[in-house]
Amino acid sequence: MSEPKADQDPVPTLDEAEVAAYLQANPDFLQRHPAVLEALDVRHDTGSAVSLIERQVASLRRDNHDTHARLRELIDTARDNETRVQHLNGLARVLLGADDADQLATRLREFLKRELKVDAMFIGFTGIDENVGGIHALPRDGEAMQALTNLFRRGKPICGPLTEDQVTALFADAGDTPPQSAALIPLGEDKVHGALVLGSRDSRRFVPDMGTLFLELMGNLVTAACRRHL
Repeated sequence: MSEPKADQDPVPTLDEAEVAAYLQANPDFLQRHPAVLEALDVRHDTGSAVSLIERQVASLRRDNHDTHARLRELIDTARDNETRVQHLNGLARVLLGADDADQLATRLREFLKRELKVDAMFIGFTGIDENVGGIHALPRDGEAMQALTNLFRRGKPICGPLTEDQVTALFADAGDTPPQSAALIPLGEDKVHGALVLGSRDSRRFVPDMGTLFLELMGNLVTAACRRHL
């Protein structure tokens, strides 16, 4: 057997720990040396064992699925926001086109029914002695005022089921199918001077944990419009 030539470099000897450390420090090694990857023998001795590539593919699929889910959520949110902006814009046009309080209430009711599928509406203010068109007076000792006590105290929209007393006080003319849930919206600038109530026959339409920013913006528009006629 011939002796190795003196000018040949000796083959370095590495233990497994050094190899593992090098691969961890150079995660793109197998990408830069595909021949090494092809030579690897990753066995599937058990049903639960998977290859390195299969693990990477599974991880990429999970990440891809999560990314798509987040993207769909963002798209849905953007569409909802666009719809709300369109509704507020349409509402502003309706309110600005009203010539008096009666027309304002009528057009508001029609808009809410057509665009937001609201089954019944109540709008009332304190400080007026009698009903003005479709806008109700809210005397301090009246049934409607009692039904709106929590709204005046809180000063922010309240959503949820209606009590029998609230239905009787606010929607006495609803007939055999009165609203089961409602959104109570305060009206006024510096303090609460009135209320806009949106009623639905669907008990799940307005629920306590729903967002109220859109309702607050709606209340601001209705407040500004009512100031022109009251």
